[in-house]
Order: sequence, then C-alpha cells, then structure tokens
Amino acid sequence: MRTGVEGFQGLRLKQLRSAHSLTLAELGEQIGRSSSTLSAWEKGSQLPEAESFGRLCQVFGVSRQWFLKPLPQVSEKDIRPYFFRSQASAHKQARERSKLYLSWLQEVSDFFQGAMDWPPVNIPMLDATDCRLISDEEIEEVARECRLRWKLGTAPIPNVIQVMENAGIICTRATLGHVKMDGVSHVSVIDGRPYVLIAEDKANAIRSRFDAAHELGHIVLHSRIAASQYAKSELYNLLEEQAHRFASAFLLPPDSFSQEVVWPTLDNLLSLKSRWRVSVAAMIVRCRDLSLLNEQLELRLWKGRSARKWTKGEPGDDAIPFEQPKLMMRGVHLLVDNGVFDRDTLVNQIGLAPEIIEMLCNLRHGYLSEQINAEDKVVSLKLKSKARRSNGPMPGDVVPFKK
Repeated sequence: MRTGVEGFQGLRLKQLRSAHSLTLAELGEQIGRSSSTLSAWEKGSQLPEAESFGRLCQVFGVSRQWFLKPLPQVSEKDIRPYFFRSQASAHKQARERSKLYLSWLQEVSDFFQGAMDWPPVNIPMLDATDCRLISDEEIEEVARECRLRWKLGTAPIPNVIQVMENAGIICTRATLGHVKMDGVSHVSVIDGRPYVLIAEDKANAIRSRFDAAHELGHIVLHSRIAASQYAKSELYNLLEEQAHRFASAFLLPPDSFSQEVVWPTLDNLLSLKSRWRVSVAAMIVRCRDLSLLNEQLELRLWKGRSARKWTKGEPGDDAIPFEQPKLMMRGVHLLVDNGVFDRDTLVNQIGLAPEIIEMLCNLRHGYLSEQINAEDKVVSLKLKSKARRSNGPMPGDVVPFKK
C-alpha cells in the first residue's frame, strides 16, 4: 500500500521542473530527496510524504491545490497541434516552456469562465485538413474576410493583439529565455478557444506585431490540420510560409498598400513603415507577392538593405511600443473588484505561483503577491445624528479615521 499525499499529480511536478529548467538532481538538493525518489513521484509510482510535499510547494511557490489538480484529459484523436514560430532554430527548452505557459493560460482561462464569459470566438477558419491543398489565393481571400468581418477596412491596423482579443482569442506575452523563439498558438480542447503566446524576448515591437499576425494565420488556416502533419519536417516549412503569407495579407491589404507603394525603393518603403507598422523586409516580400517588383529589383532591395546594415535592426524599430494583451488582465480585475474572489483566494484556487499568474495575465508585478498593511488602511466612521458642532462636520458626513 502506497503512503503519502493522496491525489498528488506527478505530471504537475514534471511541468514545474521543466518550466524552471531544473534537473531531478538539482531539485533533489533543494528538498533533500534523491533523484530516483523524485522520478518515482513524477511517474506516480510513489507519493511524497507531507513534509516533502510542503517543501515542493515552497520551492515552486504554488499552493497545495496545484499539485492535487489533475491535468485536463485529452484523447489521442482530439490532440491539436501547437504551432511554434521559428521551431527550426528555437531551443527545445524554449519550445517546451512556451507550450507549458500556453497550457497553463488555458487552465486559468477555463477557471475564470466558471464566473464570467469571454468574448465569443468570431474567426473564419478554413475547413482544409491538408495544408498542401491551401492555395495562395485562398490565403489572400481569408485574410480579406477577416478584415471584413472585424470591420477593419483597408487601413493600417493600430493594434493587432487587440483585434485578436476582440475576436475571442486569448493572448499572453511571456519571457521564454531564447531570442529565436517567437511564439506559439493552439486551439484548446478544453473550451475550443484559440490561445496565443508571444515571446517577450524580442526587443522589436514591429517584429512582435508580425509574430502575432503569423499566429493568427495558423489559427485561421490550420486549426483543422492534423497534428501529425505539423510533425512532418517536409510540411513544416509550408505551414510556416502559409502563416507568413496570411500575416502579410492581413497587415498589408493589396488594394490600399499597393496604391501607396509608388515605387518600391528602400527609402520609400521606410517612409511607409511608421504608418503600416510593418518592417521594410516584410514590405519587400509583400511587394513581391503583389507583383509590384521583378526579381532584379527585389534582389537589389535585399542587397541594399544588407549594405545599410538593416539585417539586425531597421530604423524606426523602437518608434512604437509593444502591444500588450489586456483581456486576461481585465478578467482578473473584474473578478477581484466585484468581490467574486479576493487576491489571495484567487491565487490559492488557481494554484500557480503569483508571479506566473501575473505574467500570464499581464498584471502589474506584485499585484497578486503584495500585502496590504492593516495599519495603513483608512477606516471610515460616521458621526451620530446628535453629534453636531458649529465648526465641525454635519451629521452623516464620512470622516476618515487616521492613526
């Protein structure tokens, strides 16, 4: 008969250890247990005793609730792919961390939905189940349909993430510890809602906007693609190219953008950058897609861009601020401000460390963990109706009580 904390979920421990980049040996040193024991806990063949369980909670800053909460069960036929931006060059550890953060975001969102409703999902998704059957014309058309459905017109989009959240997509930004990891998207089996994580490691808001539009492309084009297709290396590049094409078409609609490109020189494209909030490199590709330049001119533009040393950064990259997700943050404030949960109860019920919840929900650092000193609170008192002074407050006036 096994002894220990009943209900302990070993996979939760494995998740946390992976998110913190800890080996079994490193974690074992912190809690005073062997690697083999920790491995047995993760596999579920043993259960941690109460003392070790408490140490695990302390090390990771999570509540008991988190380790006792079973992971969402997903059947093999329902598994949907996680679309990793820059998978080919991104570090495996960064991909695993981004997938974990996105899965945790889905769980937090599902918890919130027990007390509130998110905007309904309003996204035109292709029915294609094979990416090889999706044509460039279809991509252009569905990008146009997105703009039409969301009443964006043909002008530059001021805030891509806000558009996505208005369409019912839950977004977050997170630091992944690897500059070659741009983001990940996934349609959740839990609630059928799309979720997107954009990496904060990039120091370029222009690039971050394109990353967001790229992930939107995966959701629109590939939500019904089998996970097995994305796992095939020969199809990965095609899926990425299609998401790129969608992002270009969505951010730079053909009619309005082509009218503004009088002549595609580097200086002319650079002058359009602050208006469209898209890199010169992306505009060169878009001009090629729209047949606004020939191969010779395109090659000249790429060479000129390299000669100006714009490959690692273009002028104007830091001219706009990063777009910030707001939907999850507003959800937290709605629940706390209306007394559905106080901050401490909210953290305990979710179970994750406060700083992780703050990151996933784009909350101010310390919002969930800071303690309000009772001595600093101002207590409001009311005078009785008989207490009246000629030079004092009138009956019923609120008087702050100061210590």
